[in-house]
Amino acid sequence: MTEFIQYLNGEEQMRKLLFRLNARTQFCLSMGSTQTSDVAGISAAGATPEFRRLTPAADAEALVFGHTLSVDKLPVSPLGVVSPVVITRACLNLAGLIPHIVNCGAFVVPRVPFLGVGTAPAAAISTGRAMPPDLVCALFSRGYEFGLQRSRETDSIVMAECVPGGTTTALGVLIALGYDARRALSGSIPNCNHDMRLELVEEGLRNASLQPGEGDPIAILAALGDPMQPFVAGMALSASKHIAVILAGGSQMLAVYALCKAFAPMYDIQIKDSAIGIVTTKWVAFDEHARVPHLCEEIDAPMAAACPDFNLSRHPGLQLYERGNVKEGVGAGAAMVLAYNALQGDTAAMMNAIDQSYDEMVRYPCSEAIS
Repeated sequence: MTEFIQYLNGEEQMRKLLFRLNARTQFCLSMGSTQTSDVAGISAAGATPEFRRLTPAADAEALVFGHTLSVDKLPVSPLGVVSPVVITRACLNLAGLIPHIVNCGAFVVPRVPFLGVGTAPAAAISTGRAMPPDLVCALFSRGYEFGLQRSRETDSIVMAECVPGGTTTALGVLIALGYDARRALSGSIPNCNHDMRLELVEEGLRNASLQPGEGDPIAILAALGDPMQPFVAGMALSASKHIAVILAGGSQMLAVYALCKAFAPMYDIQIKDSAIGIVTTKWVAFDEHARVPHLCEEIDAPMAAACPDFNLSRHPGLQLYERGNVKEGVGAGAAMVLAYNALQGDTAAMMNAIDQSYDEMVRYPCSEAIS
């Protein structure tokens, strides 16, 4: 029988970090947008480019209230697979945690209480001018301050994201930092659309006159990033001085961890010994169309994966996760680990709660047949 939590890298460190997750853990969802999400076929975080602009607000609302306010239904992929927010909400409820929302710069402001740290989405990565450098610096500084504040209130924090098109900006940042990320990152599209993402990244690198491995993190984010990345990197670095930090996500959080490594010397932080780790889902970690374990080891990022069996769900729309649809988002992997700990390993109870969450939140079930 497969263990529910599997380790890709830094098992000892990850075990220590996960042990520190408890009922006092804070869960923070940082949302943002990039015009990269407007490219047809680039992301499954919304059925159309127009809807992808609404996805961060819709996910934040659904996470907090159990239903959307900005739109009439939950975000779905082009194949009709529902947002992982149904997973995260169910699991946070099981763990007894209330989510905190941060708007780093989304197209649509969510109709929930939130901390606003940015006001503008990023431009398309292909322009090579995603964000003004002063905005990048401001987002990083706000994140650093917020991380210090939160570290005084708890002994562990889970940092999740919602950024449609974010695996493309993650690819851009990782390549620009000098990592071998080509065809390595997973994503919400089943086959990972590597060629499409890489073409946009290479166009952005040319337009920014950036050579891989030569830019500083501010310049790289300004050219190719999204608003979530500098904020969460700053928050993770400062908080990790005092508490355990879990970056909740897959490809996007590998990029954030790499940014933490790039920024760390500026703040006299030894990232190798820091209390930062990544938790994702098995659908990202072991995606046959990507090379996530290889990239994880290259970055030297401590990383673990939640390994549920959604074939046991009674909903076809959740069973489709087992076929590589959507895979991760809204911190679903880390949320499942939180619930697993709270339930003392009762995965059947967790699956039942996720199914019930789907019953309550999904008014337009997935129409894709399971064959």
